[in-house]
Amino acid sequence: MGKVRETDGDQEQFWRMAIETWRTSELSIRQFCKQEGLSEPQFYVWRKKLSGSGITDPAHQDAPRQEAFIEVALPKNNDIAIEVLLTSGNMVRIPPGTDSATLSNVMSVLHAAGLC
Repeated sequence: MGKVRETDGDQEQFWRMAIETWRTSELSIRQFCKQEGLSEPQFYVWRKKLSGSGITDPAHQDAPRQEAFIEVALPKNNDIAIEVLLTSGNMVRIPPGTDSATLSNVMSVLHAAGLC
């Protein structure tokens, strides 16, 4: 009878689980590998292989992450004269040309409601 050979997917799944278990164990890699009977060099190889798939070393969890740059196009015609940021986080935009009586009424209602 032939020897059953582990597939790469089986090995990857095994090492993914082992590395996740190590992360929550609070043991050093050396201690963890000794306790679990794992090859320490293989642990490092697989940790590096899987590092792009969300498994990270706890010592590097606070490292600054690079964010993707997203280009934002600003509107060419800005018809907003006043923006009021409410305590709720919502924004009231008041268009140019709004008469002072309307503006005063809007601000009074917002103030009475405790929103600004």
